[in-house]
Amino acid sequence: MNNQIFISNLVVPITIGVPNWERAIPQSLFIDLNIILKKKDAFNSDNLEDTIDYGAVIELIKSLAETNKDTLLESFGEKIASKILQDYPAQSLTLKISKKKIIADADFVGIIINRSI
Repeated sequence: MNNQIFISNLVVPITIGVPNWERAIPQSLFIDLNIILKKKDAFNSDNLEDTIDYGAVIELIKSLAETNKDTLLESFGEKIASKILQDYPAQSLTLKISKKKIIADADFVGIIINRSI
C-alpha cells in the first residue's frame, strides 16, 4: 500500500528539440507527474511537512525549463526526476513529458520515466 500525489497536464514553456526549427521559438511541454510518497502521515496528520508541496514541485519544473540547455526530452526529464528524488520525500515517481504536433501523424510524442530510490 502506498500514497501518491500527482500533477496532471502541467503546461510549461521551453526551448527544446533537436532540429533548429524546433528550437527557434519556445514550445509548450505537457507534463504529468505521479509521486509515491515515502511517508503515509499526511493522509492522517493534515500537515504539509508530511507530504510534498505541489506548488514547490511545479516551481522546480518551471525553473528547470527556464534555464534548459538540453535538446532531448530524455535528458530534461532525467533532471526533473533526479531533482525531485533528491529534494523531496519521494519513494518513486513516474514522469510523462509530451510535445504536441511535432510529428505530422501524431497528436503527441514524448517520454515516460519511472524512477525510484
